[in-house]
Amino acid sequence: MAKSTKRVVFSFDERSLESLEKLTTQGRFSSMADTVRESLQISRALQAQANQGFTEVVVRNPETREERVLVIPVLQAPSGDAEGGGK
Repeated sequence: MAKSTKRVVFSFDERSLESLEKLTTQGRFSSMADTVRESLQISRALQAQANQGFTEVVVRNPETREERVLVIPVLQAPSGDAEGGGK
């Protein structure tokens, strides 16, 4: 079964558009749509972890082994919603 696609139009202020263009270039994405799609997948994965109680992300530089902890405040599990589907 073929996946259906929908055309969606977003409006960005100048600063947000510059950020999206920069992220597209730095991430070597083929289009801004690919950038948004990947960003949504990352956000979904992080939110799924937040729903299990995780609120920090540990990043590691493989060359130096240095670690940093990123605290992402918006990744709070909704109270009373273990699946994250509603409010």
